[in-house]
Amino acid sequence: MAAYAAVSVQAHVPIKLELRSSNYTKWSNFFEAMCGKFGLLRHITNAPPDPRTDAWNEEDCAVRSWLYGSITEDVLNFTMTANQTARELWVAIANHFQANKAPRAIFLSHVFHALTQGDMSVHEYAQALKKAVDALRDVDKPVADSEMVLALLAGADPRYSTTGEIITGEAGMTFVKAVDRLALQELRLANQANQQQQQRPPQQGGQQQQRRRRGRRSNGGQQ
Repeated sequence: MAAYAAVSVQAHVPIKLELRSSNYTKWSNFFEAMCGKFGLLRHITNAPPDPRTDAWNEEDCAVRSWLYGSITEDVLNFTMTANQTARELWVAIANHFQANKAPRAIFLSHVFHALTQGDMSVHEYAQALKKAVDALRDVDKPVADSEMVLALLAGADPRYSTTGEIITGEAGMTFVKAVDRLALQELRLANQANQQQQQRPPQQGGQQQQRRRRGRRSNGGQQ
């Protein structure tokens, strides 16, 4: 146990599993990688040995403590029971997040297809879509990359309509490539707006104020 006592779970699992979040897949991938790194993956994938040795019990306590430290209290309230092994807690967590898949899939599918860019940047919008896709995968409803591209273009700002048409007509287009294309167009539009702002002549009111100031200076400051 001493070998694992100083291990920081946050250093290996940088996110906490939350009850109302769609981060189960990401969290479980982080946690599996952590267990694999320390040679303890069997504690969440295999049944306990018979009999259980002191060394196995110490390792299992370490993995359980990592689980406790990487999930929120509301998740623990639904999954934690007395005298659990690490695997039993792991399975309870997985079962909880995969329960009621059918109704959750309907709701999450609606959220995914209703997403629009709005005031978000291209990358923020893409991250929101990816988060919705991850949530659908958690309920066994994976979204094809081509469908992600179509959803991206359907909800994008109308300013990108021409770029969207080019993306649609290009064979082998992926979601990542489509996001990069829209982000590049976003940068171009921002640069054009800055150039136009710099090229605008000063407002008439500003010119009149400057003339009045020059007139006052020439009159010795008299009104």
